[in-house]
Amino acid sequence: MKEDTELKNRIGKDNSFKVPDGYFENLVPEIMKQLPETEVYEAKEISLWERVKPWVYMVAMFCGIMFGLRVMMKGRAVHSENEMENISSADSIQGIPDEYIDPILDQTMMDDYTLYMYLTDADTEIYN
Repeated sequence: MKEDTELKNRIGKDNSFKVPDGYFENLVPEIMKQLPETEVYEAKEISLWERVKPWVYMVAMFCGIMFGLRVMMKGRAVHSENEMENISSADSIQGIPDEYIDPILDQTMMDDYTLYMYLTDADTEIYN
């Protein structure tokens, strides 16, 4: 604190930095004079193809994906809605290995009684 007052007494409180008169008024025109001349380019005419090209590419991409999926799925059986109704839930579960069934049942967060009621299609309202 004592050093600050000694410095103020020696140097003073006045701002010793001054800006020349009219400096900021002439700053922008002086900078503009120093810049190189730039060429003015005319706007290029965009053709119809240049505007449509991204859309055409996107349509071609989706057609390629659909064709690729159709080729890959050609060997697999696709069930209609009538066939899916005839498949029972027991038939679809038989293909799942036992090691996967326990984690699936754990994720359902059902106790044994609720699971029994669900699997037997029992009316839960009469038991509550």
